[in-house]
Amino acid sequence: MKIGIAKPDFGFVGGYERVIERIAGELHRAGHAITWIKVDAIDVPELPFGVPLPRHVAPELWEFQRYAALTEIFAGLDTSDFDLMISTQPPSFAIRHERHLAVFSHHQRIYYDLEDAHIGAGFADAELHHRIATAVRRLDQPSLERVSFFLAASEEVAGRIERFNGLSENVGVYHAGVAFREDEPADRPAARAAGWYAISVARHEFPKRSELFIQALKHLPETRGVLVGDGTRLPWLRALDARLTAAPDPASFSAEELWLNTAPVERIEYASLDSNVEFVVDAASDDLHDLYAGAGCAVAPAYLEDYGLTAVEAMTYGLPLIVCSDGGGLPWFVEDGVTGFIVEPTGRAIADAIARLRREPELAVEMGRAAREGSRRFTWERAMEEIHRGVASVTA
Repeated sequence: MKIGIAKPDFGFVGGYERVIERIAGELHRAGHAITWIKVDAIDVPELPFGVPLPRHVAPELWEFQRYAALTEIFAGLDTSDFDLMISTQPPSFAIRHERHLAVFSHHQRIYYDLEDAHIGAGFADAELHHRIATAVRRLDQPSLERVSFFLAASEEVAGRIERFNGLSENVGVYHAGVAFREDEPADRPAARAAGWYAISVARHEFPKRSELFIQALKHLPETRGVLVGDGTRLPWLRALDARLTAAPDPASFSAEELWLNTAPVERIEYASLDSNVEFVVDAASDDLHDLYAGAGCAVAPAYLEDYGLTAVEAMTYGLPLIVCSDGGGLPWFVEDGVTGFIVEPTGRAIADAIARLRREPELAVEMGRAAREGSRRFTWERAMEEIHRGVASVTA
């Protein structure tokens, strides 16, 4: 079968790009001919109605124009040569084909579930952004209603499709897989006893909330934390770490001072103080393996996460997982008190969970074994079974 995969090209490769590439590779190995149809999402080649809007007029309006232009481009693609079209990130679901499978990661989130947080953090004018969000939803709805079948990236994402678009009957779920290491023991007491630390792995963007991980460690000055990843908020995180290290009371920082902001680094002075948080920006696969293998627990503090591939990855290493109650897809992975802890979204609550796992090593080992066993559900074999069922439902 000839399959086209429509994708906006944002110029970088993240977790979702790797997932889609893996799906495309597996479909190719199954005998399908795969063609990528990528549209430049940075320097958009066309503008709606051919009328440019200078970025300086209003960033929100410029972003909306870019989104509308991409929608128009995807809707105008010639897909007649393909037996099946797969759409990926928004607004590639605007493509038109009688057999259209949307491997749906999320909406354009600042106009949907992150609308209020985006405004609250100061990224946009409230009245203007609400108007644009309404316009985007009206723009998206007809395209989404034409999709033959959705494979949502998680139960959380499937719930958003129903909540915002009223669609549920043609919506299924797939769970991206991880490489499960059969040779990795569920507990590594010798390695973890010598220099116990908590780990958090993320792309440091709003609202991954790595700030809460840093705040938690400041409540535990004798406990080490390792923060892995890069992103536009990394300078802010380093500066915040310095400020919290010097602060007499880490709990006094509000959400607005921690994460619900635009990362105003210019307002913070760096301090040359010893910190119990280690930043690892570029971790090769072998380095990341060693970091996971030596950790005592993993923390995934993101707000309204779509799925949480790094969280599942941590579970395969036998790490108890600490997530926040407002973490979106993340609490789906955790059986509270069994495979980890679901806590309130505060540094203090995360710190209490970390401290308990360090204080009770037997509990940590027991939870780690349960987490590792639970991670067996998230394999690429299972993921591709779900993908193939989605393909079959569209092409039957």
